[in-house]
Amino acid sequence: MYYTDDFMADVMGIERLPDVLFHYTSIETLALILETKSLRLGRLDSVNDPEEASACDLPNAATLVFASCWTSQERESLAMWRMYTPNMQGLRIALPNNPFAGRHEPTIFEKGGAMQRFDGRITIHREKGDHGITSCCVTGPNKIYYTDELKYRNGRCLDNDGSQWTVQLHDLGMFKSTYWSFEEEWRFKLLATFSEGILNSPNPASHPAFDLESYPVVETAVFVPLDVECLQNMEVLLGPCVNTGQELLVKALLQKFAPNAKLRSSEIRVRPPR
Repeated sequence: MYYTDDFMADVMGIERLPDVLFHYTSIETLALILETKSLRLGRLDSVNDPEEASACDLPNAATLVFASCWTSQERESLAMWRMYTPNMQGLRIALPNNPFAGRHEPTIFEKGGAMQRFDGRITIHREKGDHGITSCCVTGPNKIYYTDELKYRNGRCLDNDGSQWTVQLHDLGMFKSTYWSFEEEWRFKLLATFSEGILNSPNPASHPAFDLESYPVVETAVFVPLDVECLQNMEVLLGPCVNTGQELLVKALLQKFAPNAKLRSSEIRVRPPR
């Protein structure tokens, strides 16, 4: 296991968590966030990086991890507009680092980095058995560590302290290739099982919670409740190619769901699509 409080401070140089985070998305996603008052965390086996949350000794490990990806870059990123908004006709939202129901402050723990509670409960189910989990905590926001070393990106989950075998899942979904470093990503994460578990043998499948072939995860996404006041005071930045009709739609959404929100236009100038 690598992602610890010491690793964050000594290797990644993190002195404090960012106060505000930014998320590039579509106008449709903004509508869903405002309507449902929740943030979608998608399962990492369906994201654009096929190496996400891989582990050399735990098949299908990415199906255990649900995440929402943000950045700490206040300056607009043309690459992020192109990758994460349709034809750069989406938007970027800004929220505090603890936007979830209850506004509980993040705490940095020895293992796994920052974590915060939210008011409410989320249950993730497993097929063929009662091996799901109910949670009221989100890991994060934690910064992705970018590296080309496989010991991080495709490391081991199994551990042995000399007396027993354990599974350690704190690292899952926290390491990416340096090709993605331009994102400067911070991530909220929720696991579909325990972060740690004791095993009877050096085989994750010996415990049903980690046997992802016999007991696959059911959900492909989970929805964490957001604080209403955070939504009311969010900041929305329109993409470089947003047209007049799309701007009117965003204004109507904010007027209905978040009348105190701040709305700005991109400072990047791009020729609109024809």
